[in-house]
This record gives sequence, C-alpha cells and structure tokens, in this order.
Amino acid sequence: MFLRTPVALAVALSAPVFVHAQTSGTNLPATDTTDYVVTASRMPESAAQAVRPVTVITAEDIRQSGAGSVTDLLRTLGGVEITQNGGLGSSSSVFIRGANSDHTVVLVDGVRIGSATLGTAAFESIPLALIERIEVLPGPSSSLYGSDAIGGVIQIFTKSAKRSPGASVALTAGSHDLRQAAASYAAALGEGTQLSLGLNYLSTDGINATTPDNTYNYNPDRDGLLQRSGQLRLTQQINADHEVGVQWLRSASKGRFDDGPGIDSYSDSLTQTLGAHWNGQLAQSWRSELSVARSLDQSTAHSSFPGTFDTREDQASWLNRLAAFGGTATVGLEWLKQSVDSTTAYTVDQRTVRSALVGWKGQIGEHALQADVREDRNSQFGHHTTAQLGWGWQLAQDWRLRAAWGSAFHAPTFNTLYYPGFGNADLKPEKSDSYELGLDGKLAGLELGATVFDNHIRDLIDYAPPDYLPANVNKARITGLSLKLGGLLIDRDTRFKANLTWQDPKNDETEQMLRRRARVYGGLHLTHNAGPAQIGTDLSWVGRRYDSADQSAGSAMGAYGLVAVFGSWAFTPEWRLEARVNNLGDKRYTTAQGYSAPGREGQVTLRWTPAL
Repeated sequence: MFLRTPVALAVALSAPVFVHAQTSGTNLPATDTTDYVVTASRMPESAAQAVRPVTVITAEDIRQSGAGSVTDLLRTLGGVEITQNGGLGSSSSVFIRGANSDHTVVLVDGVRIGSATLGTAAFESIPLALIERIEVLPGPSSSLYGSDAIGGVIQIFTKSAKRSPGASVALTAGSHDLRQAAASYAAALGEGTQLSLGLNYLSTDGINATTPDNTYNYNPDRDGLLQRSGQLRLTQQINADHEVGVQWLRSASKGRFDDGPGIDSYSDSLTQTLGAHWNGQLAQSWRSELSVARSLDQSTAHSSFPGTFDTREDQASWLNRLAAFGGTATVGLEWLKQSVDSTTAYTVDQRTVRSALVGWKGQIGEHALQADVREDRNSQFGHHTTAQLGWGWQLAQDWRLRAAWGSAFHAPTFNTLYYPGFGNADLKPEKSDSYELGLDGKLAGLELGATVFDNHIRDLIDYAPPDYLPANVNKARITGLSLKLGGLLIDRDTRFKANLTWQDPKNDETEQMLRRRARVYGGLHLTHNAGPAQIGTDLSWVGRRYDSADQSAGSAMGAYGLVAVFGSWAFTPEWRLEARVNNLGDKRYTTAQGYSAPGREGQVTLRWTPAL
C-alpha cells in the first residue's frame, strides 16, 4: 500500500553509511572499515564474509597500476569485458558476465549515474585521479538496486578523509601529447569534521578514432580530449550517534569524434553528482540513513547531426539497518525521477519509480544466509518484484561453498521507447533469472575461487524485421565459469592475480553469440616490490567476437592479447616517479568494428605526497 504513496525518500547508500562505531551494548555487528564492502548487501560487511563475492579495486591498486582510466582498471577483472570506440575519452561499454552493456547499474558514492536515453553510464567521463575505490558485484542485483542490474553493479567511491587521508599533487605527460595535472587533499579539520577535495585537468591530442572501413564516419584526423573535473566530500560528526555530509563530483569534457571527412565534430559532455545524507543511531539496534541526490548526464554534439541529450536523475532514500532474528535486517524506501531534456522531441520525457526493499543477512552456525526482496513501481510499466537468495557454507577454516539465485529486470530506455521514427512505446521490460554456485579457498598460500553461472534473460529487446524497430522478440541464455587465482611469491615480495572466464553468451532464438562478447577471456596482474621501487605487468587476452547479431563472417573480430608494464620509484619519502606503457607489443586489434584501438602508448607521472 505504501508504494502507492508518493515517497520523498531515496538514493543509494554513500560510503560513510553505517561504518561508525556503534553505541555501547548494541546488537548490531561492528565492522572493520579497513576491509568492508557495501555493494553486496547495501550494508557494510567484511569482504571475506559477503555471501555474494565482490571484486574490490583499492586505492593502492589504483596507484600501483599507473592506469589512465576507469576502463583500463575494469578490463583487468574477471567476468568483465570492455569495448571502446577509439582512444582515451571515447565512449566505452562494459559487459559483466556476458550481459548487455545497459544491464549494469553504475553508482558514484552511492548515487546512480547514466543516460536515460542510451541506458549506459559514461565511464570515459569519470576521472580516475579522483577515485579511491571501486567495487564490482557480478550477477543479478535488482532486489537491491532496481532496474538494470541484470549483469551486475559497479560502485565507484571518490576520495575520502576516512580511507585516504593526506595530500597529493601529480603531473603526467605521455603519448599523443597527453598532459594531466591532479591534486587532492583529505584530512580531519577539527573535531568530527572531515574534508576531501580533488581537482583534475587532462588533455590529449588522441588518436584517429575511426578506421577506413567505417564508411560514413571515417575522417583521418586525431580525436582529442579536454577534461576538467573536481570532487568534494564533507562530513560532520554531530555526536557519537549522528553524522551529516555532502558529496559532489563534476566532470566536464570536450571530445572530438569522427563524423565524415572534413568535418571537425566534437561533443561537450558533463557528468555530475550532488548528494547529502544524514545517518544516525536511533536506538540500540536501529541505525537509519536519509539521503537525497541529483545526477546529471549531459551531451551536446556539434556535428553534421547536432543535438542535445540531457538526463537528470533525482533520487532520495530512507534505509534502515536493524538487529532482527539473530542477524541484520535492511528495510528501505526509495524514489527516483528520470527526466530528459533534448533537442529531439520525445513524446514522453520523464518517469518516476517508487520502491520498497526488505532484506536480511545472518549467520547460523557455519552457514551464512542472505535474502532480499524489492518492489519497483514504475510510472510507465507498473510494478516489478525482484528477489534474491544467497547461501554460504564454511566447509573448513579456509574453504567456503556458496550458492545464489536472483531475479532482475531492465526498463527500456527513452530512445527505444520514444525516439521519433525509431521507438516502440509498447516495449516491456527485459527480465532475468540467474543461478550461480561457487567455491573459494586457500591452498599452499594461494587464494582460489571458481564460480559457475547461468543467466536466463527473456523479453530481450532486439531490432526485428521488416521495419527493424525495437521489439521484445528474443531470449538469451548466458552460461559460464569464472576462475581466479592469487597469492604471494618470492619471499612475499611478488604478488599476482589471475582470472579466466569461459562463457556461452547466446541468443536462444537464433543460437548466435551475443554481439561483441567473447567465449573466453582472462588476465594476469603481477607486481614485484624491491625496496623503494616497484615493477609490474598486466596481461590480458580476449577471444574471437562478432560485431553483428547474425555472426556474419565480415563482422568477425579476431582474438588478441595485450601486455602493459608499469613501475614506480619513491626516491624520497614524499616524491615518487611512476611510469606505464600500454600495448607494449603495439598489437593491432579492435573491440568495435570501424573504430581504432590505441597502439603502444606510455606515460610518466611525478607525484608529491607531502606529510601533513
């Protein structure tokens, strides 16, 4: 009943939620903030104890890698594939466990971001220099996050004084006339006050984004990027039980793209989040958070087909964590309003989603259990109920068996619904049911993991003849096995992480592979510490893919392997020199037909981290 009442309460949890010390005698479990994740259950928990596994990229991982973008980091993870339409700053797509690129929820500090017209987030607009941590939750998660979480969730956290206190200034130069300057400061300003600030400037002449076989768009020029971004997080501990805070991220970009010979086309884009939250201990066994936020995804093309597409997502949330039935319950209400402002005349330009969610997580002997149910009432499509069940069994001290089932859905975008001459207003949401079984453990000092997954997607939107308008005509089944292995070698000075994924991303109606997805891919990350110096390498391999739905021979994209090397040298306690070379072998490859992929390119960074 309450779902039919306008709810002015919603937005995903931001990083500080529920990680403060509990009041004396509370029944809620305390959490060690040095090793917690929040994405798997929307409450802080030890990464090792999460019923569903979460892959974490830490601040140290980011610093050590020398990577230049968020997608550079994501492509090293198991179960994640990346396509990119050119070089740095070009549009990118992320596929988790073979699901579509619009089957992923992307959050920044708990705030949902993305384009309501395209259905995807602009990863190329997220400045890695201002990022502290990334959590990736593979598998269906609509029972926690609502629409789009068929493939999984990527949650990105900006720098904070809680986790990464200190100051840093970095200057970078690299291939294609890359120039970057970044500065950050994070510290406690006084009793209970914590501030984090960051600024980033990046410019590059880029590479030619298209290849000659891109008949209509090819232009033999260089497609550069200019990006300016900033970040702020401010929290105030009112007393031992209550905290308030605000967070802000803004990234404005001007990127050139190819639109045919002799045309100097470019786009102005903006990604921005602004949010505020309060959380507090209302009773011995009850912690609550209220949060509100707005995210913007704006793009204006200056080209032979000019246009503006601006998305605004207003969000609010009330989430509660309570001790219940020997475990911890999560109860919440959320509200989301998506609005589109465009030079294109959409017949409908906004929709509202009111949601309620209930979850429980607890331990019964050697068994960990998690259950979540969510109902989303969409002003366009009515209500959708999703759920998930998770189970973990501690077989031995170092071995754990886990299983999960979940349902999920994806609401059609404004483009597929209402784009003039192209949309189909009768589309239904895509829906899925997914199962997985996994085993994690330690053997001879090595960390091992294996996950078998099976995702059934129905009412899949495709473009059906004779008019090739979007329609719910297909089903897909994605089965696979994901393996990981990691540990320390050579007197514990060398660390490695390896992953390998086999999958069968198949359209059940046509028996063809899903577009731009490989059957096999994997990677190896290796680092070695030698006193003040560190060296490392990232190896990745991606199998054969097709850039069409019918697997035509002309759309085949060959397998490829890439090698990146990186290193750093701390020549004083405050000064460090860092370097990275991508595509060391200058391999020619493509992730999207008609678009170039960068050849060998390198960068050097001088970093100053003064003592505060």
